[in-house]
Amino acid sequence: MSDLLDTVLASPEQPYALVHRPRSRGQGQLEVFTGDVVSVPELADVPLPDADAPAGPQAFVVVPFRQLTERGLACVDDEAPLLVMNIREHAVLPKAGALDRLPDDALRPARAGFDVDDEAYAEIVRRVITDEIGRGEGANFVIRRSFVAEFEDYHAGLALSFFRRLCARESGYYWAFVLHTGDRTFVGASPERHVSLDNGVVTMNPISGTYRYPAGGPT
Repeated sequence: MSDLLDTVLASPEQPYALVHRPRSRGQGQLEVFTGDVVSVPELADVPLPDADAPAGPQAFVVVPFRQLTERGLACVDDEAPLLVMNIREHAVLPKAGALDRLPDDALRPARAGFDVDDEAYAEIVRRVITDEIGRGEGANFVIRRSFVAEFEDYHAGLALSFFRRLCARESGYYWAFVLHTGDRTFVGASPERHVSLDNGVVTMNPISGTYRYPAGGPT
């Protein structure tokens, strides 16, 4: 008997998402989503379900960092789109059996390396220590650099292999995910919860360096 994961495996070029949320769904469960992906300009434009819509997840939203400009905060605008998967189908499957069904193709990255080399990165760290920490501007700074690689033999199913290995080898993550929009793929693991919503109360626990306190201080 086929299930939603079979649908994804049969057509991995179509939009889908696989998510493992051990603290929300349980360690042994894997979620599968399919649906159409659209881009919207602002969070207020995310399509909401009708009041009589059936219970369950309705949208899978990819929120870029630049969206904080909606609140008047400054950022380096990379023009990343705000993406929404309008969920058409959703299934919860046993994690172990689901991962065993994913492809396990070899991952062969080429031309891999950091976008900022070691010497340049060390100079940035030196300046932060001297000019920022040394002058009392702060004590906790996040200095970003990206590891970039290309896959010459990339195909749609390779992201599923990446996700399979991520779930098997990464530990302590809050979420592990792979999302394919039809023309872009996101795969990774989030280290901690950023925002919670419980009975109408929103609680934010920002990852270091991602939230600037308002003028009146934290609330």
